[in-house]
Amino acid sequence: MTPNGHAGASIVAAYVIERCVFKNQATPLTLGLSALVGLLPDFDSLAALALNRYRPSRNKLEHHAFPSHTPLFYLALTAVLWSTGMPREAVFLGVLSLGHLILDSWGTDDGIMWLWPLSRRQFSLFPRNLHAGGVHGLRFYRRHVRCARVFVPEVALLISGSLIALHTLYWGVA
Repeated sequence: MTPNGHAGASIVAAYVIERCVFKNQATPLTLGLSALVGLLPDFDSLAALALNRYRPSRNKLEHHAFPSHTPLFYLALTAVLWSTGMPREAVFLGVLSLGHLILDSWGTDDGIMWLWPLSRRQFSLFPRNLHAGGVHGLRFYRRHVRCARVFVPEVALLISGSLIALHTLYWGVA
């Protein structure tokens, strides 16, 4: 999933959490922060760049192999938030990060390490060799989104999240 799909999915999830769990109206601030929180697992790609483990045009981004891209990592962060008296924030972090990890297991070439630290094996629901022939960077993303199994949910999540955000922003009721 691309950052656009993750952000859209996070906005949709935040809307559902606000309305169904907390019985509140969704606000533009909540939806905007949720889009950022939904991208949080991908901030480890910045670490990959900083550690010189990734060059966009030459090699594969291996951030799904970082412990910060695992369910246990976000379960621990969620537990910390909950135990420090921030249950609302814990619910959002837990749901949005789990949603991100599920989407990263959807139609990618590597998936994520669902069983870490017991295993470093990465699981993907519909594995595809997206880097075949040395494809990296923008060519990789073009290949990735040309698959209907990726393109349809990506566009559906992006459009849904955008419509919810626009509705909340312009009409103040969501």
